[in-house]
Amino acid sequence: MRTPGVLAALLAVIMVAACGLDKQDPLGRQERAWVKEHGSVKVGVHQNYPPFSFLEQDGKPAGISIDLWRFMAEKLGFKVEFFPAEMQQQQDDLQVGRLDSLGGIFPLASRKALMDFSAPYYAVSTSIFVNAQVRDVSKLADLQSLKVGVVQGDSGQGICAAAGIKPQLFSGYGDAVLALGQGRLQAIVMDEPVVLYYRQKLGLLDKVEWATGRPVVNRNDLALPVKKGNAVLLRILNKGLAAAAGSEMQRIGERWLK
Repeated sequence: MRTPGVLAALLAVIMVAACGLDKQDPLGRQERAWVKEHGSVKVGVHQNYPPFSFLEQDGKPAGISIDLWRFMAEKLGFKVEFFPAEMQQQQDDLQVGRLDSLGGIFPLASRKALMDFSAPYYAVSTSIFVNAQVRDVSKLADLQSLKVGVVQGDSGQGICAAAGIKPQLFSGYGDAVLALGQGRLQAIVMDEPVVLYYRQKLGLLDKVEWATGRPVVNRNDLALPVKKGNAVLLRILNKGLAAAAGSEMQRIGERWLK
């Protein structure tokens, strides 16, 4: 039979152990309660924005943003579900609560009015790339007389329009990069990571180059959005991003941009 002193000591050990478990949990009690209540974090993802998010041949999402979400889920102890959709549909679903977050979008002023954003996790530069045979291109003004391509709806289209350039429109990033490598285009205006991914994948390392001086015509940061006012989930995401910062993000990036 245990004496009261032994029982008290045993209770103290249990309490210390419980406190230790709380300290080991990277999420606070309110954050852990949110995770338990929702079961999983439902994330809308791009279907065609490599190397960040795209669908592989088996239909499964892949890319930098997907790997980042999986890392955060494992590190913080929550489940994540991916729902591929077009960008506008993703944003609509987020605002009505069908999604909890998105794979990563630019925190533009128009979007900040509708949703809250995490800390940025990847700086994306939009640049001018040329066919290897093209010379003397270092700025947007140099594209006026050239055959230029952009993806319809991409930021490159707006950049060209603002500069008075009338580009050929493509439905996919890979198609535009391939056209540049084959000489059907002389230049493209596109996000650097996308071009570098396809340049490697399509074997165009000696066909597609940066314009002279590697001109950056726009720069944005990818971040994770949540429904306006969802402060608890936002704290969870920022903790996950902090855990991934540095060596983990470098490892993920190098996997997709060799």
